[in-house]
This record gives sequence, C-alpha cells and structure tokens, in this order.
Amino acid sequence: MALLHYDKIYTLVTAIATTTTLIYLHFIARADWIGRASLVFTVLMLGFFPVNGLLTGTGLETPIVNYNPRDFLGVRILTIPIEDAVYGYTQFLLVLYFFKRFKHMHDERKK
Repeated sequence: MALLHYDKIYTLVTAIATTTTLIYLHFIARADWIGRASLVFTVLMLGFFPVNGLLTGTGLETPIVNYNPRDFLGVRILTIPIEDAVYGYTQFLLVLYFFKRFKHMHDERKK
C-alpha cells in the first residue's frame, strides 16, 4: 500500500519502519519470538483501541489528536488511522528486541 501511496508520509514512514523492523528481526536477529509477540500485541490492542479512540475523537465533539488527511490512507478503525496500529506494533517489537538484547548483555556481564 505504501508503494501505491508514497505521497502519504505517515503511511510511507510506517510501512518502511515496519518492513525494516520485521526483516531485521526475522532474517538478521533471527528472533524466534515474533509470533508470540504478535499474539501478545493483539491482546494489548484491547487497551489501545479505547485510549487511542478517545484521543482521535471517538465519543468527543472534537478529537484531541488530529491527522492531516493528506498524510495517511484515510482507512480508520472507528476514528483511529490504521497506521497507528501498525506503528504501535513496530514500537512494541522494537521495545521487546532491545529489552531482550540489553538483558542478555547484562546477564553476560554478570558471569
């Protein structure tokens, strides 16, 4: 989608970040936990939708957070741009990766 809509900066940056992260984690870092992390992220979405939905205007007269319609696809889950969920997934994977990496480094230093 990002290749078709390269003029949408939020969509493009989100797609590049997510694709790069998944390629790195799968092929370079050889992270065997991506599937389990994806399942956990799906559960975390139960909290994401009400909070982000409120920020983007669900149940409000005017949203707290506004998006420039020229910068994203316009596909929304209620009031939440789909890119927010994808971007959140990328952030979640990177936090897990760095946590595991730093924990491993810390554990190695203790030996």
